[in-house]
Amino acid sequence: MKLERLTGSYGQLSSLEKKVVEFMASSPEEVVKMTARDLSEKLFISKTTIINLCKKLGFEGYTELKYYLKSASEDEKKVWKEKEVVSFSEILRDLREEAEKTLDLQKEENVAKMSEILQSARTVYVVARGASKPFGSYLNTRLAMLKIRTIFVDDFNLIDNIKDHIEPDEAVLLLSLSGNTKRILDIAKGARIRGAKVLVITGFSDNKVEKYADSVLYAYAKTTDTEVNDLISRVGMHLTLQILLTYTQKMLEKRRT
Repeated sequence: MKLERLTGSYGQLSSLEKKVVEFMASSPEEVVKMTARDLSEKLFISKTTIINLCKKLGFEGYTELKYYLKSASEDEKKVWKEKEVVSFSEILRDLREEAEKTLDLQKEENVAKMSEILQSARTVYVVARGASKPFGSYLNTRLAMLKIRTIFVDDFNLIDNIKDHIEPDEAVLLLSLSGNTKRILDIAKGARIRGAKVLVITGFSDNKVEKYADSVLYAYAKTTDTEVNDLISRVGMHLTLQILLTYTQKMLEKRRT
């Protein structure tokens, strides 16, 4: 809070006066509700000290000083409110939109189909590049916890090796928000040619990888051009993964009962 009229002469004030100014600067909203007598009793100083301080600071009296504190406090609240409008509230709105639109994109038959393939494949290779790699690692770990045999592939050489040696009873699960990453496209083509199942979780946009897929799940993002900005939120991606994992877990539990 800007309180220049209080702090500008701080160096020339007595120790008692400094004590008053420090309290006013730290608790302006409390001071506004106090009379001069209230403040003097609060700080154990005389009312005369407070009145003299007001004049030393350039105010006609205690009432004008309180009006100054009230205005300064309201100005600060206004600034924070404006900051919230253009930043925090906007962030929450965008994330809420991303989550809601991702949920709207989900169809049970699509989730069920991908889940069935995951459960029936001898091995599932989880492949992700760039900022999607942490999600690939997360998905791989959770599928392994569900007793689905998975291998997380994040090495360039392994990706090339898999696309040339994957078997028809195996599957590759590709995570790519853009759906246009060259390495992702290469393994999708290779796996499709060799008769393996191709599973894709990608952004809801016109992309190339989905045309090679046996099963696709979409995540919403405001933009999926990761070459321009790879700091794009992947809340939708994470939500889609969680839907797939939870659905698969429920299916497996049902079959065990």
